Amino acid sequence: MLSNEISSHMPAKSLTSRIRILSIFLTFVLAFSLVFGGVAQAIADTTSGQEATMGVWETIPLPPQSDRIQSVHTVLLPNGKVLMVNGSSFRSRLVEEDGEYKFIEGVDLTNYDIINNSGLLDPETGEFERIPSPPALLYDTELQHKTTNDLFCAGHIQLADGNVLFVGGTGRYYPGGAFTGSKWLNLYNWRTGEWTDLGQMKDGRWYPSLITLDDGKIAIFSGLRFAEPNQINPSLEIYDPKTEKLQYIDLRYVKNSPFNTKVEGEDVYDSIDLYPRVFPLADGRLLITGDEAGIAGVLVPHYSKKSYLMTIEETASGESAVSFEPGPERSETSKAYGTALQVPNSEDVLLFGGIIGTNSISFGREGNTDGFPEGTRIATSLQHWISPENSGEPNGKWEIFDDFLPQPRANLQAVILPTQEILVTNGGRYPEYQPIYEPLLLTPDQAVAAGYTTQSLNTAKFPRLYHNGAVLLPDARVLIVGGNANRAAIEEDGTIHVDVLGDPKRFFRIAKLTNKSGEPEEFDIETFYQDPQHYFAEGDPEPFVPAEIWQGEIFSPPYLFKPGARPEILSAPEILKYGQSGTITVKDGTEKGSLVLNKLGSVTHSFDYGQRLVDLPMKVLADGSSIEFTAPPNAHLYPPGYYMMFYLNDIGKPSHAKIIKLEA
Repeated sequence: MLSNEISSHMPAKSLTSRIRILSIFLTFVLAFSLVFGGVAQAIADTTSGQEATMGVWETIPLPPQSDRIQSVHTVLLPNGKVLMVNGSSFRSRLVEEDGEYKFIEGVDLTNYDIINNSGLLDPETGEFERIPSPPALLYDTELQHKTTNDLFCAGHIQLADGNVLFVGGTGRYYPGGAFTGSKWLNLYNWRTGEWTDLGQMKDGRWYPSLITLDDGKIAIFSGLRFAEPNQINPSLEIYDPKTEKLQYIDLRYVKNSPFNTKVEGEDVYDSIDLYPRVFPLADGRLLITGDEAGIAGVLVPHYSKKSYLMTIEETASGESAVSFEPGPERSETSKAYGTALQVPNSEDVLLFGGIIGTNSISFGREGNTDGFPEGTRIATSLQHWISPENSGEPNGKWEIFDDFLPQPRANLQAVILPTQEILVTNGGRYPEYQPIYEPLLLTPDQAVAAGYTTQSLNTAKFPRLYHNGAVLLPDARVLIVGGNANRAAIEEDGTIHVDVLGDPKRFFRIAKLTNKSGEPEEFDIETFYQDPQHYFAEGDPEPFVPAEIWQGEIFSPPYLFKPGARPEILSAPEILKYGQSGTITVKDGTEKGSLVLNKLGSVTHSFDYGQRLVDLPMKVLADGSSIEFTAPPNAHLYPPGYYMMFYLNDIGKPSHAKIIKLEA
């Protein structure tokens, strides 16, 4: 097992002098009961009015050092636990030659210890349990040898039965930040904790997007191919969980597809870039927005304003056929590492922030923006795709609000809260530099042009840049994890170094640090986690951010501190059928309340592929504690699977959720 040991300092002449860091778990024992035992009421009893309107942050205790991982892929399971998967994490190798150290790009993906970074977090107890990852190598029957199976930068989605499908991942690292994609499918069974190999796709996928269809099938878009580095996979594959079969469709030969449409005024075809932001619509079509989370070195146009609408139809043979229509032109070009979501209780789509003019994650690293195309910047805009129903246009229309965010922000997350508010959190002024600690609460308000008022909330403790995650929990709090400011380095014995900086001459280097007083000081992981503003790198006015952030936080939004008793759902159905009615009983309900379903989150690379919210029509029955409701009828917008059911009273204070299954 990877040791996850940290080097606090490494002399140039030796790698053997290193400080072994003890866990700081006991430091947080007193806080533990506050964070995980009746958190909302405990905090509410000790929180001032000002804090109650700004939310409250709590820190999850660090697990023992052997169990510390970064969560690049974060999924809420139907049992309330959170699956956290990292894989190889694109670390560099650190080797000693002739008494000197040097960094070598990439790691050995055939080594199981390198890719074995998965775990389960129980938010109720704060316990983290490391679990085995899938095997590092699987046998490829076509090639007659084993190929790599690393879940780093895979796509993932929760299937209708709650199991989690992982698609692709890293096939191979190449010098210069180039990659190929794995072809493997892996399934995590949330009931047994076991992984299953589901076989291979026709081609590799690194940074793919997975979208659940109304019948439970999964549409798989984009990703990097298997054989050649940094080549986008131009196909669509549709996975059927019932038959465990895949259908392959080459989109280069489909009329009006992005791969068959030239960008206006240019002799270049458009593309479906990496981790594309794709959304299901009420009529069954899929909206391809143009935003993505691409990487440098992938040749795609960064000036396209196109969006697309794709239709999937089942033919008489049982196979699927696809067709495309041009969507409305956007007001802003495609962006990388912005976030996106489907408006609660709607098919409208919102896009926030991101990088304009490049898809390089290194833009602005350490404040350097030289060498990028003119006009490259981090966006402050909100783009709103307004549905045909709300716009009167057959394919909808785009509106833009240029200065919606109070500051430029990339690698941000957007979490749909049960109140239909949106919590924007994490990220930075640049993708890997100048972290932004303040969450932004978006409250629906039709009286303002953008449809939302904004409020800055209490600041988080830790910087969370690239590879961060945020998911809504069943107790209505929000889990915040991860963050990459740079590439960590790993030695052959498993020691991980996070005190690294980029170096144009040496690739990377161990950072020379000072404390706030400007005195030289070796990096110590305990010191950082107690005071994340403690260290400064030479020549940089910003506090030093380690390459990986392993400590999680939980944010309690302001609605948990509203006055009065918190309502609770005493009983609810375990299974809901589309369009059918059901009944729940509620304690401390009010005459005017609301009932919503939030789909379980499945987040990576600034985008949650799971979350949706639907408001359920309801009426209070004569006994005052029973509520009759109707399940949503549209499986396109609200696909089959597990949801959190929240009851909210008349002032918007939510209950704890009951996790239920929605099915046909």
